[in-house]
Amino acid sequence: MDWGILENETEGVRIAGDKMLTKRQYSILSFYVENRGTYVSSNELAAMFDISVRTVKNELKIVRDFCDSYSSFVLDTLAGKGTRLCVLDDAAFEKDMEILRKKTLQLSCNTKNRVHSVMKMLMDATGYVSKYTLTETFYISESTLYHALNEIKKLLKQYDLALVHKTNLGYKIEGREIDKRMCIAKNEINDESTDHFALSEDVSNIYNVVADVFFKYHYQINEQTIQNITAHIALTLRRVRKGHFIEQQMEQDMPDSTEYQISTEILTRFLTRYRIKKQYMMNEINLLTQTILGKLDYSRNDHLQKEVNDFINDSFLYIRNKFCVNFEPAESLKLFLALHLVPLIYRIKSGTQLNNMMAPEIKQSFPLAYDIALYFTLLIKERFHLNVSADEISYLSLYFNYGLENIHLGNSAKKILIITSLRKSETVLLRHKILTWFPNQIAEITFITGDNDDFDTEDYDAIFSTDRNSEKYKGGITLISIFPDEKDFEKINLAINGYTDTDSILEKFSEDCYFYGEVKDKEEILDIICRNAIEKYKLDDEFLEVIKAREQITSSYFGNCIAIPHPLTPFSDETFVSLGVLKKPIAWDKNHNVRVVMLVSIEKNNPKAFQFWYYMSTFVRNEELLQNFFKKPSFLRFTEILKISLEKDFD
Repeated sequence: MDWGILENETEGVRIAGDKMLTKRQYSILSFYVENRGTYVSSNELAAMFDISVRTVKNELKIVRDFCDSYSSFVLDTLAGKGTRLCVLDDAAFEKDMEILRKKTLQLSCNTKNRVHSVMKMLMDATGYVSKYTLTETFYISESTLYHALNEIKKLLKQYDLALVHKTNLGYKIEGREIDKRMCIAKNEINDESTDHFALSEDVSNIYNVVADVFFKYHYQINEQTIQNITAHIALTLRRVRKGHFIEQQMEQDMPDSTEYQISTEILTRFLTRYRIKKQYMMNEINLLTQTILGKLDYSRNDHLQKEVNDFINDSFLYIRNKFCVNFEPAESLKLFLALHLVPLIYRIKSGTQLNNMMAPEIKQSFPLAYDIALYFTLLIKERFHLNVSADEISYLSLYFNYGLENIHLGNSAKKILIITSLRKSETVLLRHKILTWFPNQIAEITFITGDNDDFDTEDYDAIFSTDRNSEKYKGGITLISIFPDEKDFEKINLAINGYTDTDSILEKFSEDCYFYGEVKDKEEILDIICRNAIEKYKLDDEFLEVIKAREQITSSYFGNCIAIPHPLTPFSDETFVSLGVLKKPIAWDKNHNVRVVMLVSIEKNNPKAFQFWYYMSTFVRNEELLQNFFKKPSFLRFTEILKISLEKDFD
């Protein structure tokens, strides 16, 4: 099993926990996997890999420690015979090997050229790094090292940084931390702790936290800004982990600003675990605040980033038509592509596209992802007039494979339309919130402006609008906020899924809208339950008149001593019930007395809300349950009885 790990013998990747193997160590493990069950002596391995027996034993010790992280296989050594790999669980072993191969493949693809590798080590170091350490780490000669250092000096000059050397100590990069971060971001000097292939979930987590905090503060933000901030924080975390902190920022008059509060909340979630000094934390908060305010952008060209975002949106539509794969719900994929494409464009223009020795295996391992990536690069050529190399295509394949692995939409996935005055780039938080609330349920979210009539309501499972002042859209279009809250969640959930469980019905009842007592007539009980509803749900006073007007048309008596008054047409922004239970029956119309009055108001512009009537009718027809309720007519008892009635509908 040839994993084909890395270009340099000592460059490695972390797979299990904190353990790292070099290419040679992985090659040894690969050999044992291919020849599992067969003893191989140290002498045989030494001859095969052209190393000494002593080196073999040292390498085997590291490989053995690595294997201890897995329970499906073990390295077994027998004196006089050698070492063999024993499989303990065939199914688990095959699964472990597949995961190990894929992770190794993906991690190995991010090995930078030697200059970047050396510079990364120097950037990460808190002191001097000796010449011996550099040559031994990268298995390079002194002349090769000097060549790399000269290239590094030229690069550092562009950022007011300097490579200094001290005899007997070694080399060190000197300059401001903010300039170092600028250099790292511009040149993609990453390592395994921030690489998008290796820890894509970490980047997704940062993105989610950033989006959630901006949403919490109702702060409008566009797509380019949220990507810039995500990249900023990923780099901040990497540098803080390595013990590098930003210097004091000049602007210190921002604590009262919303941007400062947002920065504080975001960084507090990530940085408190590192117990850094208060002043360092303040400096990082000030820097992020400036980034939010647009005063600092050391990671992306804003104009190009916007063009790239527009291109990705368009390309997803083309890919959907071509491959029948809809990546729109894959927020993380879009983020990774957006962060990857700008430096890729710069690399193509400068003639420095990355090499990838694993390109053939990527193509074999992820054929669909590779075909999508290939088509994606044809779209790049058409839009930007740039040719992407085969090796760079293989890198893109890994992103698309990640996207494919994270799409789990069934045939029931929903298509929704949102009518809004927001610009497309400003819909990012609204889209994020909906996708967070309904993971794997949304196949497509389409945004259009209010003056666009070019859509067919039959094409969508639900339609929403954020325009509260528009009289144009009524009927089946549900009103939501551009910063939707829990009430909006209930509206969206109902519009998409209908009523899904007993709680979705029970939550329409509130103890604040429950009355138990004696009244003299129908007029009094209507006044009581309407006033309760007006106060609870902030309704117009005309609500009572609307209910009475409907009652004059025809009696709302339902049966079993129950009346269900309601507006003739949907009146409120949410569905609710205001309940009145009477100690003694009263006359409701000429022929009927009632003991229960259930005032039902169905929310406007949500067709599935009308399902509520079905569940209420099922309940009020059950005379046995109603008699049980009258024995102890409390609000708690009512909800218990109602739940019993509903359970059979949601089995």
